[in-house]
Parts: sequence; structure tokens; C-alpha cells
Amino acid sequence: MLTFVRRVAVVVLSSALTPFAFAAHTHLPGHSTWTLNLGESDFGGGVSMKSDTFVLITDTDKWGKWTDTMVDADGKTVKSSWSGAEDGKPHPFTGWAGATYSTDPSSDVSVEKYPDGTIQTCNFELSSDKKKFTEKCVAKSPDGKEAHQTLVYDRTK
Repeated sequence: MLTFVRRVAVVVLSSALTPFAFAAHTHLPGHSTWTLNLGESDFGGGVSMKSDTFVLITDTDKWGKWTDTMVDADGKTVKSSWSGAEDGKPHPFTGWAGATYSTDPSSDVSVEKYPDGTIQTCNFELSSDKKKFTEKCVAKSPDGKEAHQTLVYDRTK
């Protein structure tokens, strides 16, 4: 009887944990363009934008590459790009001198560190129809302030 209970427990636990295993390893389609949906996004007291568009070139468990064009709340255009190993370790990206970006496909978490010491950690997900990409981010500044943002992007190409 004890063996049966153990087997049932293993089956129940493995079934309960399966959705979490499949939730990670989200990859966006290569050569896709994503535009910030201002109406569905919430800047949560953090940096706001007038627009943001990124092009995802490559996104695998091992390698990522993207470009981004953002217009901030003051109308300043910032272009950046990143290409590197998706290994959870910080790697520099262009457009923000001194900034780093890391992503870990096993957990669907990315971390951006900016030259002023701000660290932004984002969890991301892709809708089942692969037309909506959502990032839920927490930005922490060196003085202890936090901003909680939800950034929603629509696939436009």
C-alpha cells in the first residue's frame, strides 16, 4: 500500500509541476517586429515612453539578438541593440554606454543594469497566438525607489 501511495504522490507532483516547466523557454519568432501598446501598458511610476519598437532577430536557448528604437517621454530617440549568449550572465549592449543585459530562457527572466545603478528585472510571456508579448518588470534605483511596470507589445510584422 505504501508503494502505491508513493507512486500516486510522484504522479500528482510531476503533473502539478509540468505547467511550470513548460512556462519557461519562451522564444519570440525570429525576424519579428514588436510595437509597444501604450493603451495596454502601465509604466507604474517608472520611465515612460512615447513609443518603442523592437525587432527580434534571433531568440534561442543559447543565443539572442535584437534591435530597439525607443522615444522617451521627452521626445528623445534612443537606439540600442544586443547580441549575445542567453546564459543569464550580463553582457553589454549598444546604445546605453555602461549598460548590460542578460536573459535566462530557462526562467523567462531578463535583467538590465544601467550606468546609474538602476536594475530592472523582467518576467516575460508570449500569448498563445504569438501576437502579444508582455513584460512585467520591477526597476530598482540605487536610492531604493521601485517602479512596477507592465509593458505590452503587439506583433506588427
